[in-house]
Amino acid sequence: MKILLLEDDVILQEIIEEFLLEQGYEVESYFNGEKALDAIGSGSYDMLLLDVNVPGIDGFEILSYLREIGNTTPAIYITSLSGVNDL
Repeated sequence: MKILLLEDDVILQEIIEEFLLEQGYEVESYFNGEKALDAIGSGSYDMLLLDVNVPGIDGFEILSYLREIGNTTPAIYITSLSGVNDL
């Protein structure tokens, strides 16, 4: 299974990536939303792990765009946001 990880916190990205690799997943990590979107457009992923607040295009915008163009790759948001409006 190939996973795209979008996370701009270097330490958190390393922790998540290491865990997923230990579980046998293939992982491609990105810090910037625009680069992640480019990778999604040119590659194939089984799962997207998207941080909400990243430089460039945020996780919400990426997933909204992907759904508009018919991309149905399963996605999970990673966020420290905890307000009711954020959720």
